[in-house]
Amino acid sequence: MWRKLLKLREVAYDFFRMEVKDGKSTHFWFDDWLGKGRLIDITGAVGTTYLGLPRRATVSEAMNQTGWAIRGQRSRHHHDLYAEVVAQPLPDPHLGRDVVLWKHGEDDYRDSFSSAKTWDQIRLRKETVWSKVVWFAQGIPRFSFITWLAVKNRLSTGDRMRSWGMIQCCTLCGEINETRDHLFFACPYSFTVWHSMANRIPEAHTDPDWQ
Repeated sequence: MWRKLLKLREVAYDFFRMEVKDGKSTHFWFDDWLGKGRLIDITGAVGTTYLGLPRRATVSEAMNQTGWAIRGQRSRHHHDLYAEVVAQPLPDPHLGRDVVLWKHGEDDYRDSFSSAKTWDQIRLRKETVWSKVVWFAQGIPRFSFITWLAVKNRLSTGDRMRSWGMIQCCTLCGEINETRDHLFFACPYSFTVWHSMANRIPEAHTDPDWQ
């Protein structure tokens, strides 16, 4: 389990940000403390030479008694980065320790972790246009469950039973190839019942095609 968690480090990097206080536990190159991501990814390995800071330097080690102790002011490649760094307030031990912030939403970072907020951001969203038609407060549970199985095409119809070595025909019309589409609307018997009910609804259109 621990090895699997380690493989998610690259994903986790996009979710946490450091709020600099004393700057002692925030890595200058590898922690997102400017809101721009990891600086080593922006400048590349050569950035450590241009700014004059080693790879393992912390934010507190990027300053001295007079201010920020970094180079790059005259570098045309890193001048903008230099300007952003020196515009930041200097770390101060009196402010306390650095704070780790976790992403709860777009531009929303907090000092607490939420598994629900994290899952909501990494999961694949799919449109479920039929869910509220099946599941609603006044619905009868067993009817909703059968309807849900039908929508997902998981009913024990003849085509699915055949894969289990069982032969099952349509009990309404005798059709050998019993499928979900056939059972509900294509079957002559069920279509007649459905059509007679739908005709009572104004401007209703009965279509034997499931889709």
